[in-house]
Amino acid sequence: MSTRIRALRLREFPGVRSIAIFALFFLYLPILVTTVFAFNNGENALLWKGFSFRWFGEVFNNANLIKSVMVSLQIAVIATLASTIMALLFALSVDRLRARGSALAVSILTAPLVIPEIVIAVATLGFIRLINLPPGMLALILAHIAFCIPFALMPIRARLQGVGVTYFEAATDLGASSFNTIRRVTLPLLTPGIISGALLAFVISLDDFIISNFLSAAGSTPLPVYLFSLIRKGASPSVNVVATLLLLLAFVVTTITYLLSQRRSKK
Repeated sequence: MSTRIRALRLREFPGVRSIAIFALFFLYLPILVTTVFAFNNGENALLWKGFSFRWFGEVFNNANLIKSVMVSLQIAVIATLASTIMALLFALSVDRLRARGSALAVSILTAPLVIPEIVIAVATLGFIRLINLPPGMLALILAHIAFCIPFALMPIRARLQGVGVTYFEAATDLGASSFNTIRRVTLPLLTPGIISGALLAFVISLDDFIISNFLSAAGSTPLPVYLFSLIRKGASPSVNVVATLLLLLAFVVTTITYLLSQRRSKK
């Protein structure tokens, strides 16, 4: 007599409920509190004095804050475009190497994922001093490009390995040139991975503090560094407002990316 094994629901696994409560409490509750206190009318970031949009006006009228946002967006956009293109070219080229050479190349390029960021920041600062490049916008852009390449590469490589070689071999058998194969077959198939890699690189660049703190200079202060300086002066509701706006931006970008991927998958 055979006994059927009953499929367990997720909440029936031991420890799932306590882990879920822990994650919700320490991860999402602070985000909720930050969002709520962005609409605080008081001077203290964590002392409720009534509902108001006062600090939103303060943020949008803060010239230094707006400038730091523009610096971060400029760095993030350039770093995203450059790192995604480099990651795409690397993924296409390393796929044609021998297995041993491919593994070595990928290991070298993805090393920043496991190297502590403080080590990368110190080494980068020492390197730009060595080549007589002062801290500032150019140093930040170059460092962010190098740091974001591994993050852009992971989704692209995963997508490329998931697709396999069948489509590319079929295109070659049908007489397509290398350029037409890349334009009509490779890029359309890799588009979800490219979008995911670019989105990940953008978020990593926009969010980075350690490297930005080491390489920033007067007139080129990224947003995370500026927010840290605000917090050191005292917790202000303007910090909550900026965090809420960044959360809204992340939600909008994620939603748009999801809708585009769903639309493409239906086609």
